[in-house]
Amino acid sequence: MQPDNYLNCRKQQRAGDETAKSFDPSYLAAKKSIDDRALNHHVLETLHQAMQQLADGAPLKILELGTGIGTMLERLVDWGILTGPSSYLATDMDPRQLGAARKRLSQWAGKHGHSWSWASDGGQLSTANADVSLRLEVARAEELADNSASLGPFHLIIAHAVLDLVDFPVVLPRLLSRLTDGGLAYFTCNFDGETVFLPHYEGEEEIMKRYHGSMEVRLTGASHTGRRLLTFAQSAGLEILAAGSSDWVIHPRTGGYSLDETFFLHAIIETIERELAKDKNPPSEVANLTHWARLRHQQIEAGELSFLARHLDLLVQYTSALP
Repeated sequence: MQPDNYLNCRKQQRAGDETAKSFDPSYLAAKKSIDDRALNHHVLETLHQAMQQLADGAPLKILELGTGIGTMLERLVDWGILTGPSSYLATDMDPRQLGAARKRLSQWAGKHGHSWSWASDGGQLSTANADVSLRLEVARAEELADNSASLGPFHLIIAHAVLDLVDFPVVLPRLLSRLTDGGLAYFTCNFDGETVFLPHYEGEEEIMKRYHGSMEVRLTGASHTGRRLLTFAQSAGLEILAAGSSDWVIHPRTGGYSLDETFFLHAIIETIERELAKDKNPPSEVANLTHWARLRHQQIEAGELSFLARHLDLLVQYTSALP
């Protein structure tokens, strides 16, 4: 759901394709384990407690923006956050991602012994603790907002690592208006302006500055989505139930990295190099980009590179009584 950037590692497709900027499913699969440990536990536990009070036994109605390959639904079920009956509308701008989600979720259900049956546009998942009616729909967040009057109401809206894609101060109010009184919005892994690689590389600060600047060219404020979202939630008639950091942190251990971490780190370096290579007149620091990328790839293979990216998670509640 957004142009190439290392935070979501988009894969460029042929020009003219409506889904020209899209997630690489292999990257999203590798990223799941990194996201799993990054998600803020305080925010997640607050979500768990709040969801238990939402539906009073009736099916929960959930909307997810930018579903990708379905990893958020997996973790909500695996971690016992989503229990009882629910209807889950999973949306993404790229039909290929939803196709990958359908395949992945089938494999995940089989691996865990869950019952899963598919219809043309969704499926029915039954586990020991949850009964989920899933619908897959190709839609951009902007399109959902434009047609918000026909949506919902929802008990929960989820956006995982996607709110730097859109002008959320314009889009979110219309979507949040479709929440039930007391409904929740769970916004996770919102990038907030800091990227660090170690060991130190001379001139890397300028490389990162230029890369973050490319996010700003795409959408003003995108490189500080986390803090902007926190401010937005404080001024939009919402109550912030919980907030906390959800940083990506990868460092070598005795055995180096996991396979997911290795794939993830190489993908990040490749995407930064590809994005900055578009500049035909780079400053001297960025002119050494090829050397920087080659060295960072070598450090990954040698198990020497550490990486940090700053993120913020928020859980907000909509209450009609709020101004």
